[in-house]
Amino acid sequence: MAGKNNDGYADVLLEHDADGIQEYDNPSPPWLIYLFYGTIVFAFAYVIYYGFNRGPSAQEAFLLESKQLEKQWADYYAKNPIVPPTTEELVAAAQNPQALEEGKAQFAKTCAACHGDNAQGLIGPNLTDDRWLHGGKMTDVYSTIVTGVAGKGMPPWGRALAPAKITAVTAYIRSIHGSNPANPKAPQGEQVAPEPI
Repeated sequence: MAGKNNDGYADVLLEHDADGIQEYDNPSPPWLIYLFYGTIVFAFAYVIYYGFNRGPSAQEAFLLESKQLEKQWADYYAKNPIVPPTTEELVAAAQNPQALEEGKAQFAKTCAACHGDNAQGLIGPNLTDDRWLHGGKMTDVYSTIVTGVAGKGMPPWGRALAPAKITAVTAYIRSIHGSNPANPKAPQGEQVAPEPI
């Protein structure tokens, strides 16, 4: 039993069968053949390019893309500078119970993983003592949250959080100064007297 299928090939049944089921001996469609040969060519090109160190390693590609992204953000901030709140505005937020609650909730979401649930310091430094690595004034803390610390793995939260949320987190951090949490990380940085609130 032979006829023509939709591709124009003759339908030739193979001699074997399984439980009365037979199959046609038709060639694979051309697009599938081309795709198969294309994967072979791609594999050779990939091995030559990456296997013989002609292309960048995954780490080199990551670093290159990171530098390009940092430059893009630096250009963005140069054209759209973030104006931090004044010390007076930050102190007022530190006296506002609603801002402190919002700051505490945001701290738990974005900061506690590195600084600890009570800001006692884990990967990141202790935020409750008098020592600061990047400035301990409230405006310094705000700026550090906004720009991050690339060399130490702290992301620039100014790209992800609204200024009001960063103000609330800054106020919360100031409010827990001197809280002496359990198991604090050893002091790091310069001693800075906090603003009175």
